[in-house]
Amino acid sequence: MIRNAYLLVISGLLLSSCSMNMFYYFPDKTTVSVSENGTEKYIPFKKEKSVHGVLFKKKDPIASVFILHGNAGNLNGWQSVAEMLWEEGYQTFIIDYPGFGNSDGQARHNQVIESSQKAFEYFDSLPEVAGTKKILMGFSLGGNLALKIGSDYQDRLDAMVIEGAFTNYRAIGIASVPKILRFAPWLVLGSKFKGEELIQNWKKPLLVVHSTTDEIIPYEMGKEIYKNAGAERKELWTIKGTHLQGFGLYPTEYFFKIRNLLVD
Repeated sequence: MIRNAYLLVISGLLLSSCSMNMFYYFPDKTTVSVSENGTEKYIPFKKEKSVHGVLFKKKDPIASVFILHGNAGNLNGWQSVAEMLWEEGYQTFIIDYPGFGNSDGQARHNQVIESSQKAFEYFDSLPEVAGTKKILMGFSLGGNLALKIGSDYQDRLDAMVIEGAFTNYRAIGIASVPKILRFAPWLVLGSKFKGEELIQNWKKPLLVVHSTTDEIIPYEMGKEIYKNAGAERKELWTIKGTHLQGFGLYPTEYFFKIRNLLVD
C-alpha cells in the first residue's frame, strides 16, 4: 500500500512539466565573472531575453569552436574549457543556457534549444569566424544538443566533437532512475529530437568521446551514437575516468584528435 502511494507520488512529479525540466537542468545562477582573455556577448533569443556567451578571440586560429556545456554549473567553471582550447590555438565561443549564470529565461527544453540555435547563428556571423574552419563541441547534455545543432547547420560546420553524450531524453531518464520506477520516464518522457537518429545524417568528421566508467551517461549511449553516425571519418575514443574527464585526464591526446579532424 505504501509502495503504491510512493509510486503515485513519483509519477505525479514526473508528469509535471516543471519537474521534467528540473530533472535535466541544474543551473547555477551565480553571476559570471568573465576571464580577462574573453569578451562577453549577449545573444537575443526571445523578446527581451538573451543568453550570455564568452568569445576567446585568436588571430589566425587553427579553427573556431562553438561549445555547448553540460546541464549543471555555469560559465564561471565552463569557460575554462573554452580558454584551454584558446591557449592551444583555437578561437572559441561558449554560452550559458537560459537560467544559467548571466543568461535570461528559464532552463526549459524549448528555450535551451532555441537559444542555442540563435547563439550558433550569431557565432557563425562573427567577422572573426568568417573564413575559419568551424568545429561544434558538446559535453553531456550539450553533446545531445550538438547532435541537433549539427543536423540543422551541417553545411556551416567542418567537424563535431561530443563527449559523454546521451542519445535522447527518454533513454537517459530511464537509465537514471531505479528499475522499479523506469515505467514512469518511459510513459511520460518524450524527446524534442532523437540524437541516435539525427547523427545518421552527419557526414563530416566526428569524434565521440566516452568513458567506460562513466557513472552518469552509460558508455553504451556513446557507442550507439558512433555506430549510427553517417560520417565516413568517425572515431569512438574510449577512455577511463568519471563523467567528462577527457580534458582533465588526456589533454595532449585530446588536442591531437581534435586537430586530426581538420586534416584533409
